[in-house]
Amino acid sequence: MSVAKKYKVEKLSDMRPISLEEHRLIQLQILCTVAEFCEKRGIRYYLSDGTLIGAIRHKGFIPWDDDIDIEMPRPDYNRFKEEFYNQGNLRIVCPGDSDSRFHNAKVIRTDTIKIEEGINYRGDYLGVDIDVFMVDGCPNDQKEYEKLRNHIFKLYNIYAQIKCGLAGSYKHRAKIILLRMIYGAPDKIISHAMALCEKYNFDNSQYIARYGRFSLGFRVPSTCYSDYIYKEFEGYKFRVPIGYDTVLKAQFGDYMTLPPIEKQITHHSNKVYWKNSR
Repeated sequence: MSVAKKYKVEKLSDMRPISLEEHRLIQLQILCTVAEFCEKRGIRYYLSDGTLIGAIRHKGFIPWDDDIDIEMPRPDYNRFKEEFYNQGNLRIVCPGDSDSRFHNAKVIRTDTIKIEEGINYRGDYLGVDIDVFMVDGCPNDQKEYEKLRNHIFKLYNIYAQIKCGLAGSYKHRAKIILLRMIYGAPDKIISHAMALCEKYNFDNSQYIARYGRFSLGFRVPSTCYSDYIYKEFEGYKFRVPIGYDTVLKAQFGDYMTLPPIEKQITHHSNKVYWKNSR
């Protein structure tokens, strides 16, 4: 379990903000380190979500995007979280860690600070990061899959709401207190969710699922992840699942068509800083 260092809020005024260009470059450097680590150790990883769209459609970042996402089969993620250490100024934050607030893992740069809207920080800031999602085996039967998916979706949301703390309106704070009273400690909630995710073995399943929190996720045939190819992203080559087209259509629909101009905006409102102002 990771231990967060404490940084007081009043010190943020002394720190230098990180520009969008720097932010993207830091994330790209994290991705390169993670990809090289995985390649050397035989750990499967793939570009995912908006980063995968960016690689296919733009050969880099979606012009209005500001984050990087990858995914790993559950067995590989379990190896990665145990083996990824002593990587300079990078560390992994996993669901259930004291400073984790989400259902997915993050690889963060420790000499930076990232402040996300809607989170009640207690000095335990994380840093500029890339998101690491897990893909799992799932039931063949559609109704059985939907029942499992909905259960995990609920647990992920409860976990994240409790972990993000007492931020927002009084009504929202009261809701968080009530959730904590009903469901108990967040560690127990996320452990239950992870056990459900691992119920079906990734390598022996006919279908593969990404269980989500902001959406219900998606399910595709396991052949989509039976192999990989390399695609360009910001001048580098990274792995994508062999069935990336099926995966992206299941997740986003017509992903090759640009959204309307008014929707070409980032979905995040983060503030990022260097810890050392110099």
